[in-house]
Amino acid sequence: MLTRPGGGGPARLTDADGAADATVVTSLAVREDALAEGEVPVPEAVGALLADLDELETLSRFAAGSATGRAEAAAETARQLGRPDLEQRARLVRADLQRRRGAVAEAGRTASEVHRWATEARDRYLMARSSFVLTAVLQEVGDLAGALEHAVSSIDLLDETALPALRIDHLVRLADVLGLARDPAAPERYTAVLRLAEELGDVDRQLRILNNRAYTDTLAGRFDDALAHSDRLQELARAHGRPLAVGDLDTVARALMGADRLTEAEAALRLGLAPEVLEASSDGDAGADFLLTLAEVQRRRGEVDLAQDTLSECVRRCDLHGLTAIRVRARAEQAELHAAVGDHRAAYEEHKRYVAELVELQSAQREARARALQAVYETTEARRQSRRWRELSLRDPLTGLYNRRHVDEELPRLLAGGTDRLWVALLDLDHFKRVNDTCSHAVGDEVLRAVATLLQEIPAPGGGSFAARMGGEEFLLVLPGIDDEDAATHLERVRSAVAAHPWAGLTGGLPVTVSAGAASAAEVPDPTPAQLLGLADARLYRAKRAGRDRVVATG
Repeated sequence: MLTRPGGGGPARLTDADGAADATVVTSLAVREDALAEGEVPVPEAVGALLADLDELETLSRFAAGSATGRAEAAAETARQLGRPDLEQRARLVRADLQRRRGAVAEAGRTASEVHRWATEARDRYLMARSSFVLTAVLQEVGDLAGALEHAVSSIDLLDETALPALRIDHLVRLADVLGLARDPAAPERYTAVLRLAEELGDVDRQLRILNNRAYTDTLAGRFDDALAHSDRLQELARAHGRPLAVGDLDTVARALMGADRLTEAEAALRLGLAPEVLEASSDGDAGADFLLTLAEVQRRRGEVDLAQDTLSECVRRCDLHGLTAIRVRARAEQAELHAAVGDHRAAYEEHKRYVAELVELQSAQREARARALQAVYETTEARRQSRRWRELSLRDPLTGLYNRRHVDEELPRLLAGGTDRLWVALLDLDHFKRVNDTCSHAVGDEVLRAVATLLQEIPAPGGGSFAARMGGEEFLLVLPGIDDEDAATHLERVRSAVAAHPWAGLTGGLPVTVSAGAASAAEVPDPTPAQLLGLADARLYRAKRAGRDRVVATG
């Protein structure tokens, strides 16, 4: 399963699970022992290894067991046989398994190493297979342009002697990248590869293609098409006695939700509540994401108590399995449930927790993408991309200002410089809850973005100043190289600019003002960031108590 950055929900593109039939898991290990004893002739051992690798590369997501052990055994056997090409094939199988289980950076590193080896050795098959894995890695870190390039290469380099199932897998991966990019060529690609799977009589791959096409149709807003393909998915599964996994049922429900057919969406999801279906979730999320979708459908149908029970079970699974991304999205759904029963204070508090945790999650995800991209590429362009993701991890996604992580890194560095000419100011929007409650959270977000723009547009004396969003409606200004008078003048200009901004178009009759508390490094002997921010926060509190819409910078 792929997860969209920023906690926007799961991408239910099903992938070859890398599972293997338990009855053959030990076969390669047995051959290794025989090989070590000299009981198996090398040509026969190579033939057996080739058969194992063919099977590992084309395993269906519907098979049982795990292929990890077989891939590791295959790599060891290839080393004993002196076949580095076959060892590289086994490494790619293992890398794709790692990628599916969340180790994207490690998978990318292995795939890029194999790709370099294959390029130097002019091994077209390995170049195709490594591009296949790199497509998925880049897709998961959001580099759809890079993913598309490798997806096309993985098909061009695969010659006509490749196994039909393998060719289908490569073509599906290209269709998936196009689908996620909302490219108009995606439907045609899915149609062509589905025809190949039908000709091959491969039901598992037909189900996977229909699921992925229905999902990408929902992304593109083609809900009629999504419904048509999710209907075919269900019909095919019934015809062959294949129970749909929770990921497939989630796709069906999402298509129905897009068409506002909520009763049918809930009925589809209820099929996944059977213990043998829910507990067998192969998406690595213990069914938590599926339950979150069900809770949303139940809430939208007015079944608030039932939705709360479902969401509580989702949260329990998130906490049990450390599913941070789903837990963050569950907070947004919890806020909606509070609002549905009229508890707007609880909804607001839960929304604040959601926003705070979402910011942290997005920063962590950007850091992870930077590491993954650096693992894949060792070029100047890759380093540039890595720096870009690093910079994004230090930015607040709503306002574009720096976030708390940047403050925690930069403020100690500035204080370590030993200058007393450093001011910090905490600014908080006055009565901001009224904006959210009266006008909506969407309007509140626009207000925050507008304030952030004002903070950046008003030039500060000196150099190196920056603004940051600390969370919620609280901002920070860091003003290095500035004296007391200039600091007071600048902060008053900021306060006046916010108060004088034409807010009526956004908030109607509600005013938007800020209170500020400021502190100088010169006021505290050997100040730490916590001491300086603490002093500014105390003065912010005084500004609030004194009537708001004012700056307190002394006393």
